[in-house]
Amino acid sequence: MRSRLVQLIALSFVICCTPEMAQSQVDLAEDKVKVTFTIEQDGCEATIIAKVVTAKHWHINSAILPDGSFGYATVFTVDKTSAFKTVGGVIEPKPISRYDEIAKEQLSYHEGTFTMKRKIKIESEKDFTISGSFDFQTCDESKCLPPALYEFKLKVKGCSKEEEAIDENIESTFTEVKGDEATDKTGTRFVKVNGKWHKVPEGNSVAFYKKYLTLTEK
Repeated sequence: MRSRLVQLIALSFVICCTPEMAQSQVDLAEDKVKVTFTIEQDGCEATIIAKVVTAKHWHINSAILPDGSFGYATVFTVDKTSAFKTVGGVIEPKPISRYDEIAKEQLSYHEGTFTMKRKIKIESEKDFTISGSFDFQTCDESKCLPPALYEFKLKVKGCSKEEEAIDENIESTFTEVKGDEATDKTGTRFVKVNGKWHKVPEGNSVAFYKKYLTLTEK
């Protein structure tokens, strides 16, 4: 009888703890937080954008945490090469800040859908691939999951040094300026958007290219 009881207990344990059931009970950070990567480029400058979507009731810590915080800060890393230089650190939206009575510390985090960015200055005249990672920890009101990592690779267009030098002194080449439109002595047209001059490609009207830049730089 005792042997039969032991067998039943052992069988119950096997049934309750099948791999499928054990897996379904484990929370994975990748299921709570999705990160996708894109790049926006304007000449010799580019911005790498990480779009983060967190599940309801879950969040990730900000890149910069309050002094004395025990939290795991989010790290948005760009692998360094001679093809570019990073400009500044991580650009993030204003985080949610609140004091946790249980942990006895000030929390700083993001939730919902938001973006975090890294800016670079392109040094290579040839096209190249940029890579990096997004390292984070996600938490809800009662627990935090182990840190997780997303990696990315993005194509970047090379930047001509000649174009970069012209861009720095572009206004000195203008022979006519009307508001945010200009023309140089060769007849090349330029348009100013968000405080920067842009060369209007051949075959494009100034109005069309201005609208295009305004939409893509939002």
